[in-house]
Amino acid sequence: MFQSTAPTISTVSLLPIPIMIQPNILFILTDQHWTGSIGCYGSTQCQTPNIDRLAREGKRFDNAYCITPICTPARASLQTGLFPSHHGMQTNIYTRGCMIHELPDHPTLLSRRLQQLGYQIGYTGKWHLGFGENRESQGEYQHHIRATPSLDRVRLEGCLPSTIGYEGEDYPGHGGCGSHTRQFREYLKRIGIPQTRRVVHDRYPEIYEVTSGPETVVSHMLTDQAIAQTDRFIDRGRPWFYMLNYWGPHAPYHASTPFLDLYRHLKIEPWPSFNENVSSKPAIHHAHRTETTARWAWPEFEEMVRMYYAAVSEIDANIGRLLSHLESRGVLNDTLVIFSADHGDALGVHRGLTDKSLFMYEETNRIPLIIRGPQNKNAGGAGSIPKPGTAEERFVGTCDLYSTILETAGLPRSESELDGRSLVPLLHNEPADWRERIVTESAGLDFLQASQRAVRWGHWKYVFNVGETDELYDLSQDPYELRNLAHESAHAGRLHEGRMVLAGWMSEHNDGLLERFSRMRGLVPRIDRI
Repeated sequence: MFQSTAPTISTVSLLPIPIMIQPNILFILTDQHWTGSIGCYGSTQCQTPNIDRLAREGKRFDNAYCITPICTPARASLQTGLFPSHHGMQTNIYTRGCMIHELPDHPTLLSRRLQQLGYQIGYTGKWHLGFGENRESQGEYQHHIRATPSLDRVRLEGCLPSTIGYEGEDYPGHGGCGSHTRQFREYLKRIGIPQTRRVVHDRYPEIYEVTSGPETVVSHMLTDQAIAQTDRFIDRGRPWFYMLNYWGPHAPYHASTPFLDLYRHLKIEPWPSFNENVSSKPAIHHAHRTETTARWAWPEFEEMVRMYYAAVSEIDANIGRLLSHLESRGVLNDTLVIFSADHGDALGVHRGLTDKSLFMYEETNRIPLIIRGPQNKNAGGAGSIPKPGTAEERFVGTCDLYSTILETAGLPRSESELDGRSLVPLLHNEPADWRERIVTESAGLDFLQASQRAVRWGHWKYVFNVGETDELYDLSQDPYELRNLAHESAHAGRLHEGRMVLAGWMSEHNDGLLERFSRMRGLVPRIDRI
């Protein structure tokens, strides 16, 4: 359903002014989602028919990169359009290295700008951008404060989706994958089915099969909330923006029996990097190899991957439920649909790495991004896509989504572009002077603070690790990043080029790390300390 908004015609001009069409916008975000578990991104045993459908009917971006492989800063960039080094939420809230722990309300937030453009706006699911005003009573908040007690004395204006304009559900903090929230308990009571579980992995009791049925999984509850809220929006007859944030497939993995049955006995071959020699890699990577996982044989990881695939397929099925409902209401073809993730997942790559951050491999930095434009030929507007089923190779990133959503909603490109660029020209297949490099940044995780930058240009990738060895990869010859060329004299020129490419990007984007990076890598004359 669209709203036509025609600007007031000036008495000076007699030229007709075109009517701007505002499409609905549905933004589906998954958490810690690896592109290698999505069918349309290539060879995988994971079944994702509904996400694949979005790609057939829209545009798939093959070189989309997260601005950072950490939850809070990546999500803050979606709401602000700014890099983490600019918005200050540089790692997860209430942990060391994060400068701002509650997302500040501001007129340039995505929610506030969409409100100014006349949109109804809604949100459900993972938040991780604040605890709100009642944080002292929350167990997750108390867990953080035990590590940094002085934070409890700092007066912070709490932030939840509802405090910055969104309608829908508030899930403070990380939300613990949703399964321990008040809303989920109330949901199970309402549907009258208690959740029952069976532990799947011997070493991790929090990874479990839900034996009480698909209706008793968090992703099903979130999808029900999305259906109910979009129905309210549709009935009001005005354009809407809705952001559905699944906690999965982030660990700990949960999936109901029918979806685990798809993979329960599936044979999955080890990743090409699983047994690699890591002697030329930064030692900081060991922070994500526990004593246990570093010694695991592949079958132990294989069991986790099966569960991961099951969680992905269950989310995919719920995405299908939502799309089918919007079709039945007659609004799907009037809606711009964006599917993406905050960052990827390691899943045992590179000799048993788990989780994300503290390393800059493609499995965590590269993210899925699919945009399906309104299929209604009468819709027009900034959100339409002339050629569905196409793929885009140019570099795009997290902050581009903020700009794309706002231009689609009607904000001029000159105002919507902050640290990102609108993807509307790429959606329309218009000629565009596009970027030739893209950077992923990181400030560390939890109590391990470490500045990192990875830059992609052409088929090359350079990684700066503060206090550690550099990394250089030729992705055309080495797509799994097994051979670190930074130590090879034959590639000294390319290593210097990578450093200069990164320095150029840092200078262009006012990255505060530039001066120290340049000194450490000999790009400017060293200045002796006085």
